[in-house]
Amino acid sequence: ADAAVVAKRLPMAEMFAPAVRRQTLLLTAMTGLNFFAYQAFTGWATTYLKDVRQLPPDLIGQVLGVQFIAAALGGFGWGVLSDQLGRRAAAWGFVAAAALIPVYLFVPLGNGAFLAVGFGYGMMLSASAVWGPWLSELYPPHLRSTAASIFNWGRIVSMLAPIITGALVPYLGMAPVMLMGSAAFLLAAAIWRALPETLGQTI
Repeated sequence: ADAAVVAKRLPMAEMFAPAVRRQTLLLTAMTGLNFFAYQAFTGWATTYLKDVRQLPPDLIGQVLGVQFIAAALGGFGWGVLSDQLGRRAAAWGFVAAAALIPVYLFVPLGNGAFLAVGFGYGMMLSASAVWGPWLSELYPPHLRSTAASIFNWGRIVSMLAPIITGALVPYLGMAPVMLMGSAAFLLAAAIWRALPETLGQTI
């Protein structure tokens, strides 16, 4: 009884109550995989484009520039889609991002194609913009502000990405290590799709 009272007084403790513990842990893993994927791929992108693909600096700047512009624009698009089709529909953005990474890494591309792939990756990457409302909708009203913070819990997991990828690059090469980002996005999408839909639902 005392433990139940404490949980009620501490929203963080209540997030790990038996009824929602599995959901909270899965959401933490999902957000962590998102940040890990971003660090594993995007964190090495400039070095890869310069040293492996040997692109000129101005083109590298353009590729990364359109990627970030697309990510900003994509947030609006995914928001509209999730309001129409559901919060879990945006998980397909991560699947598409995972598919674009090997294209970026291994397919011979001209300058225009590099820009197009960078733009597409940025659009798909921003699918996580819908997590704000979705995370809060998965929990009772008194936990919604705390639930929304799960997005940032994943940053703790992502701190491991530079350490892991930096240690592996000398042995595996840059492109195979960056491909880990693709696997992480797919795992995050699988968790996303496995969790409840909240659009039009009362949790």
